[in-house]
Amino acid sequence: MLKRFLIPLILSVLALAMLIGSAESRGWRASLFGRTVFFPFTHSLQVIKSNQVLKTEIIKLRIQLAEYTLRNLALQNEIKEYLSSTAVSFETGGVDFEIAEVVGYSGQFQQRNLIVNKGRVNGIKPDSPVVSAQGIIGKVISVSDTYCIVLPFSNPQFQIPVMDKSTGVQGILQSELGGLITMSMIKLGSQISVGDTIVTSNLSRIFPKGYPVGSISRIKESQDNLFISAELSPFTLVENLEHVFILKPGRN
Repeated sequence: MLKRFLIPLILSVLALAMLIGSAESRGWRASLFGRTVFFPFTHSLQVIKSNQVLKTEIIKLRIQLAEYTLRNLALQNEIKEYLSSTAVSFETGGVDFEIAEVVGYSGQFQQRNLIVNKGRVNGIKPDSPVVSAQGIIGKVISVSDTYCIVLPFSNPQFQIPVMDKSTGVQGILQSELGGLITMSMIKLGSQISVGDTIVTSNLSRIFPKGYPVGSISRIKESQDNLFISAELSPFTLVENLEHVFILKPGRN
């Protein structure tokens, strides 16, 4: 309330002071008020106005900085996708593929699936094979318009025929709940050794023949002594994936 009436009161007092006395004394008071009151007052108003303009400019610059930061992050992701697309270390046989980003997981830890950001609008279909730059990952089991779910080889529900790259010995790729990845159902006496590379088999109905799977780290006989199994060190670590390649057969 005091601030509301203070300035009008001061101006009224100054106006009355300008009306009192001779012309010479009023001129002297006008000069005095100009130097001590009006000039500092108008200067303060200009400073306040300049500050408001500067604050507006700062807000605009902050908005531009945020936009540049987001654009920079988008460019970094595009560069990462481009580098990933050129980093496939094995022959895909000219099969077309779609690059997708892993955006989430579904299911419990050892049974979880990957959620990636490509779907029906990108031409993705169920049972499409999925690989990384190092080797196979799994297959698509569910597709929406913009997303799909990938069943990885680390999930015990995933099984495919695989074979020894050097000897052609066939087996079945499967995983256990504890995380162990194995090649099972290998005929007893087969030529297979620790260190051998395991690839997808010509018997697979999902993957083309010869895609990398992993290497043998240990061989053991089954309890019925009819088959042997081989523990594998997979070339792809599913839990560390950022991007995957979804193969699109028929679009060469």
